[in-house]
Amino acid sequence: MIFSERRLAVVLSVFMLSVFFLCVLEYKFINITAVILGILTAAFIVLRFILKKSRENNKLLPVSGYILLLILPAFIAVIFCVLHYNISEKPVLNYLEEYKDTPVHIKAEIQKVSSLTYMSKFDLKVYEINGQKTKKFNLSLTIFGGIEAGDDELGHILETTVILKNLNDSLTSDLSIAYSKSEGYYIASEYAESDSEEENSVAVKISPAASRSLNYYFESMRYYTRDVLLKNIKLDYHDTKTQEAALVFGIFTGDRSYINSSVDTDFKKSGISHALSVSGMHLSIICGIIFAFFNLFKVHKRISCIVIILMCLFFMAFTGFSLPVIRSGIMMILFYTAFLFGRKSDSLSSLLFAGTFIIFLNPYNVLNIGFQLSFFATLGIIAATGINSLVTAKLNSIKKFKILINLSKIIITSLIITIAATVFTLPFTSYNFKTLSLIAPLTNLITSPLITAVLFLSICIMIFSFVSFIPFIMSVFCLPAYYITKMLLYITNILGSFKYSYIAVESTKPTGFYIFSVIFLLLIILCFIIPKISAKKFIKPVLFSLSAIVFVIMTLSLIYPRIIFKNSVRLAYYSDDKNQNIILFQKDYDSVDIIDITHGTQSHIKSVYDIITENGALNINSIILTDYRKRHVQMIKKYMTYSNINKVYIPEPLDDYDVEVLNMLYYLSLTENFELIKYGNSLKFDNVLIDVINFDYNKMRHTAVNINCDTETARKKILYLGIGYKEGYAEYTDINDNNYDVVFYGTHKHNSRDDDYISDIYGSYAGVLSGYLDGNKNKTYPKLEETALEKYRSGSVLFMSENYKSVVFEINQNGGMQYYLK
Repeated sequence: MIFSERRLAVVLSVFMLSVFFLCVLEYKFINITAVILGILTAAFIVLRFILKKSRENNKLLPVSGYILLLILPAFIAVIFCVLHYNISEKPVLNYLEEYKDTPVHIKAEIQKVSSLTYMSKFDLKVYEINGQKTKKFNLSLTIFGGIEAGDDELGHILETTVILKNLNDSLTSDLSIAYSKSEGYYIASEYAESDSEEENSVAVKISPAASRSLNYYFESMRYYTRDVLLKNIKLDYHDTKTQEAALVFGIFTGDRSYINSSVDTDFKKSGISHALSVSGMHLSIICGIIFAFFNLFKVHKRISCIVIILMCLFFMAFTGFSLPVIRSGIMMILFYTAFLFGRKSDSLSSLLFAGTFIIFLNPYNVLNIGFQLSFFATLGIIAATGINSLVTAKLNSIKKFKILINLSKIIITSLIITIAATVFTLPFTSYNFKTLSLIAPLTNLITSPLITAVLFLSICIMIFSFVSFIPFIMSVFCLPAYYITKMLLYITNILGSFKYSYIAVESTKPTGFYIFSVIFLLLIILCFIIPKISAKKFIKPVLFSLSAIVFVIMTLSLIYPRIIFKNSVRLAYYSDDKNQNIILFQKDYDSVDIIDITHGTQSHIKSVYDIITENGALNINSIILTDYRKRHVQMIKKYMTYSNINKVYIPEPLDDYDVEVLNMLYYLSLTENFELIKYGNSLKFDNVLIDVINFDYNKMRHTAVNINCDTETARKKILYLGIGYKEGYAEYTDINDNNYDVVFYGTHKHNSRDDDYISDIYGSYAGVLSGYLDGNKNKTYPKLEETALEKYRSGSVLFMSENYKSVVFEINQNGGMQYYLK
């Protein structure tokens, strides 16, 4: 068997799996489950008691023991979740029911604050609502504009008016908050601006607290670390053109705040984004450095162990007790504690114990993606230890070429660890991130020594920051850190720029990739476990053969959609009450061009990028702006957190406001390294021709977009038009009823007006109609006949945004067309 302490491993595994399924089901059927498992547990305990009392050699005794080994931890998991819900979650949700959807005045301690140019984001611990003391609970709050918050507000008391929201409720579009329950946020909130007209009224008040919490001091250490690292590497962290200092800080603390979105994207594409998230890898490297340092100076092993254990506890607190660090910290503490007392530590038992401890802190931690990736990556490394030991033993048997042999061992070990971690985390990364980095093993092999060096130098910089009166000492560590991170930036940029360095795992056509990835993971786990239990020789080759077959099927499931749609034209249309986007997929479906018809808000960006990934693409080649808005600058920045952008197309500026926005976009292009291109009316992408037309009608300026899609045998004509403006548009082009194959009806620059609507429908299909028209039908009824509205709502022609946010049209090479709704 691969693991010692088999029964402990089984019990902890069953407990963790049971909590996982209960959390996925959101505690549904938990009461009946508890009753059934309780009855079964009691029944098997009684059965074992009776069998033990029996003098006969009963074969049922060991069987009943194995069954009890599975039922008992599952029963304990159910009881634990029931207690957690009633003690921790339910009281907080009761507050939500009492105050839900009504403005309430809160007083709360600021646990964490993030401030950007356009918003401030607070993690709060609320202790007072409407002047009444309440049980403390966590609350997340984002305030756009009107307030600037910084490091010195940490631990202070914030007073303001908010509207409490359930995490499962959709918040207003610009204020959506995605805190998971694993972070303790059972309630989210919207900021409610003060309606008071008093001259001295304060919508948001921040005042010093009477005392400091422990969290304050650890956060202060993080801010001190930031200032030391960024200042001493001689780079200003507000200067986004230079990223070396920001990268040193990001690698050491996991804080990406000062890293450009393009750099962040390069790390994602190259498969080493984990380097920018404080994880078990960081703690392992730091502990290894400390242990090696003590060993160099012949420090007693017991003293080394005690110092490392204390270091683990400090680092866990310093990083804000992030789940991957807690997992790694507990494993490290168990390992060095066993070493301290002369006991042998079992890696799997330590891992399962750490995972169980984290779940006991909060059962929803089992759904945290950081915990899942950390846990299964470590499980993969443990499982691959046997293979690595076997290969290393073979290499050690070679007596010649010792230098080459040692180098080969380092390379092979790195490859085995990387591949094992990648395989064991495959279902989780693909499901959560919708992507798969194909170049990750190579990138990890090259960059691991560099990341280790950066961590080591960061520790040295922090230690010697207290003797900074000797300048050359800091330079000894800062200069190497600068050039190593410069090399790291160059490598990730080169490797991440390969066309298929990473790919999307989703597609319009169902591929079964997720199912095959889970089956592949289970088979790999069985390959390591079953041959250790069973002596039958045929099991191992059978399992490896099945694994190879599933791997091939899994790979084909990624490839075949790209082959099927290679010669077709695909475009998608997204619409909500305020925003419309037309997404043009390039021939290889690796990248897209986005025609943006919005006021520059950010609420739609996540939904649009989901559409992109679900159709097999990842990269945004270009964004085509149809007008100028200052908020377009922040919108593009937000898009770049998902992907690099090569080009931004802009129309000719018409007034001073447009020129001002143009200048802002120009400076952004220098910072983020994309090309800014002016266009007239027409743009050509592959076999798609786009005409963007702006026209005046009803005392407003409106936008229309003509799209001509040419396949090998046919042309499809597509039109975007703000609802009802056919007459205004007719002044600029010939338009006849049913002249278009597809019509996208939007509301651009029309949301808050009550203008005349034109009731004609033309086109074989229509895209998603904005919910604005349907939501305001009573208001517009005098000018829009009900029969026309019903025609717009016809399911055979038009799809309403209350049911669907997007529609994808697929035009095959023979001119046939089909659509997919979401």
